[in-house]
Formats: sequence, C-alpha cells, structure tokens
Amino acid sequence: MMPIAPGPDSQSLPPLSRRRFLQSAAVAAVAAPPRTRSVQTVLGPIDPSKLGVTLMHEHAPVIDWAELYEVPPAPIAPIREQMLSTTVRLLDRFRGTLGEGMGPGAIVECTPIRVGRYPRLLVELARRTKVHVIACTGFWCEALAPQHPWAIQLGQRKDAVKKIARLYIREITEGMEDPHRKWGQAFTKIKVGIIKCATSKFMRPSERRCHEAAAIASRETGCPITTHTTDGGGLEEARLFLEGGVKPEKIIIGHQGNLDDRETDDAHEYHRQLTALGCHVQFDRVGHAEKYGNEKIARQIKRLIDAGHVRQILLSHDNGPFFNNDYTGGKASRSDWKITESDYTVVTTGLVEAMQKLDVSKAEIRTMLVENPRRVLAF
Repeated sequence: MMPIAPGPDSQSLPPLSRRRFLQSAAVAAVAAPPRTRSVQTVLGPIDPSKLGVTLMHEHAPVIDWAELYEVPPAPIAPIREQMLSTTVRLLDRFRGTLGEGMGPGAIVECTPIRVGRYPRLLVELARRTKVHVIACTGFWCEALAPQHPWAIQLGQRKDAVKKIARLYIREITEGMEDPHRKWGQAFTKIKVGIIKCATSKFMRPSERRCHEAAAIASRETGCPITTHTTDGGGLEEARLFLEGGVKPEKIIIGHQGNLDDRETDDAHEYHRQLTALGCHVQFDRVGHAEKYGNEKIARQIKRLIDAGHVRQILLSHDNGPFFNNDYTGGKASRSDWKITESDYTVVTTGLVEAMQKLDVSKAEIRTMLVENPRRVLAF
C-alpha cells in the first residue's frame, strides 16, 4: 500500500493525546444525530406517533391456502377491484370509529409468505386508505394445513435455519418475495415490518425451525415477532425466542383468549407467566364466536391490567375479507373466492364498551390500542 503524503499543515499540528482523542470522540458522539426507530409500512417507514389505533393481527384483503396443497392459487385479477374497494370500505369504517387523536389507524397484515400475500396489492390498498398497512414475513406452519413446500424444501437443506432466517432478513431489509414468480426467484422493494410464526397445539420440528429462524432475524434486525397459537404453545414459543436472544419486548404471543394453556377457558395464570417473561399477550380473535366474545376477553384483559400488565396487552380480530374457498381443488376461478363477513370495528366498539363496564379507564384503553403498538412495532 502506498503511504499517504502528509498535508501542508500536518507538521504544525500537535500530537493527539489519548485524552484529547477520547474527548473528541465524545463530542462527535453527542453531535451525531440519534438513530431513530420507525415503523415499516408497505409505503415506507413512518414515525411511530403517526399510527394511531393499531389492530395487531389482521388479513387484508386475501387469504389463499392453495400452494400449501400444491395447487395453483386462485386468480386475483378478475376480482382485484372488488377486493380493493371492499377492503378499503372496511378499513375506512374502522377509521370512522376512532376518537379524536386516535387516528388515522393501522393494521398489521399477518398473511405470510405464499398464503395470499401479494405485496403490490397491499401497496395499492394502502394508497387508497388513510389506514397504515404493515406487512409480515414468515412461513405459516400449523397442523390445520400442510406446511408450504418451499418451507419444507428449505428446512431439509444444510444450515436450514440460517437459510430461512436469511430469507426473513432479506424481506425485512430489502423487500418481499414476488409471489408471481417461482419461489425465491424475484423480490420486490416492499419491506415488511413484522415476522410471523405459527405453532400447532404442540410444536413440530418443522415449526421449530421457522421459529429459530425468526429469532435470528429479529435479533439481527430488531424486527418484532408475532405468533399464531393453537390452543396452547405460547410459552414454548416465548421461551424458544428468548433462548435465541430475542428481546422480550419484541415478542407477541397471539391468539390468546381460549384454551391458551390447552385446558382452561380463562387461562389467567398462563397469561401471567407470559407477561412475567416480558412478552406481549395478544387477544386478536375478538368477535370470533362466543369463545372470543367481548365480555370474556374484557374480563381476561381486566385481570391482567389489575396485575400491572397494561403495557403488555395488544388487540385485534384476525379477520380477512376474501378467502379462497376451494383451495384443495385448484379450479382457479372467480367463484372460488369466499367473501367473509369481516368487521374491523369490534375491538374499537364492542370490546371497548365491555372493558369500560369493568372500569378499564380511557387511558388504559389508549395504552393498549395506541401506545403499545407504537412501541413494539418500532425498530
């Protein structure tokens, strides 16, 4: 390497002592702008204060399990405009329920890789409504349906967990995979803002690999993790993530409110164990039949608040307006799409009313709906 010639004034400078060097470094550190945390929406990063009330686990507009059964997904082109206009109407209705200073509102869109996640469709949706849309990465693997063949393929390779983690990290830092091409062949520049994991009633080896990959991705990027549970499995998820170095405040254990410990309708002590670990407890099936009814969920929330855990509670519905109703047949016709009776307003109307009847204050409601999502989604 060629030596760098000294500048004309270099000989006149006094030698830099260790003390002066440290003082200069300290001044530079103070002068440098602080690293800011933002929430990654499909339209780009935003300041967390811009979110308003945030529904932390929703699907909009599409869910399609076809590729899980190794058949082509149903076409969205013939019904694309209906999908967008219907979903915009539902989201705007949600926004209309928000009080002063609680808007514009946001949803965390939890449809994972190759299960009806269309990045450009999400961008178009976000451009048509003032409600922010935050997308997710992750493979959905749970006993209710087969694991996606791509996830199985990756899971059988050498260094499987690292390969899955690299995919998640790429979607967080660069952009989501393009589902219109072959698996992993092309990527968009539309970034995700959360990692999705799922477990059956008991965690299977293939599910564990995806959870371990999520832990790596969260640890390296700071991105939060949200989970699907099936009548249990939340504690196993939380402990696995913590063992993998994930910060507890970035862990969201979802689908709470019924048989969460595999046995009890009101599993309060189970929720207390999760909050004792520092994780968030998410009641995100509000309005799904009587087992997730407003009064029951409000009662469970009230007990957690009384125990001092209001800053660890998150809320949502797990609703989605369009579902491929013939995902095992592969007919791929317009008629395959089932239009559900989705409603994104139960949390902000019926559940809020039920909580107020139990003397949950407006400040506590704001903490759960506005402040907690701001904090967990920012990285």
